[in-house]
Amino acid sequence: MADFTSRANLAGAYDLSSLRKPEAPAQPTQAAAPQQNMAEVAVPDLVTVGTEANIKAFLNLSKSVAVVVEFFATWSEPSKVLGEKIEAAVRAKQGQLLLVRVDADSAPTLVQAFQVKSVPSVLTLVKGQSVPLFEGDQSAESVSAVLDRLLEVGKENGITGKVVVSEGAKAPEPELPPLHKAAFDAIDAGDYPAAVEFYKRALAEKPSDQLAVAGLAQANLLVRTSQFDVDAAVASEPSQLQEILNKADACVALGHAQQGFDVILKRFAIADQTEREILRKHLLELFQVWPQDSSEVIAARRALTALLF
Repeated sequence: MADFTSRANLAGAYDLSSLRKPEAPAQPTQAAAPQQNMAEVAVPDLVTVGTEANIKAFLNLSKSVAVVVEFFATWSEPSKVLGEKIEAAVRAKQGQLLLVRVDADSAPTLVQAFQVKSVPSVLTLVKGQSVPLFEGDQSAESVSAVLDRLLEVGKENGITGKVVVSEGAKAPEPELPPLHKAAFDAIDAGDYPAAVEFYKRALAEKPSDQLAVAGLAQANLLVRTSQFDVDAAVASEPSQLQEILNKADACVALGHAQQGFDVILKRFAIADQTEREILRKHLLELFQVWPQDSSEVIAARRALTALLF
């Protein structure tokens, strides 16, 4: 049984421009039996996250196992409802399918490459080819029927492999773009200003690079928190603007995101217009350091919107 990571070739850029529906395989002659791929692929779970960095791994995996790709958005209620149905249906197939979930807001390149027009949208990968399945919420029965048909098509194309959940399996490790790799190395070396510059260069090349946006926010936070006593800032009762920003940074850096966000929001409620703009920009950058679908970020965004309007 092969490990997913050993099968995945993450080198090089992916090109989805030529994807098309797989052609039906030629009928075997009486003298030749159809060849089938019975490979078992170890995965950490039957449901995983797809990104611009690791999509190549799933394209490769689809040569032996049918892969379902679900594009969703955290703000979309139909996405949440459909997501539960798809996960239940995929798990019911007991390893015949792998579900890859893609946050459309975090992967604009994939949205464009797969020609996703709305969320939720579901497609499949079969032998590296993309085939749309459906858009919008569907009944549990319809979802199950579509997946049953998908498995039939997969068998017709010689796709009979299975994914097996294994504690020792690892999710695919994406190969970092050169500027991202340089930024990581700079952070490891303690050179945070250099990391900031590498992420800025990455964004100059690709403004939609959400990984670079988050990386830049993290690198900026490291630069700022390296200039003051973090523990003292967390324990402080700040009154000046810079002290408030320092405490917010310190709280987020130590993993207390909600406390850090609240420090800024409390000051924002009584600040003048000039100070509000400084606080707003600082808070929005801190949001990038934390998972965008976390309860802390969602609650703080709502609070900021309420204060703005």
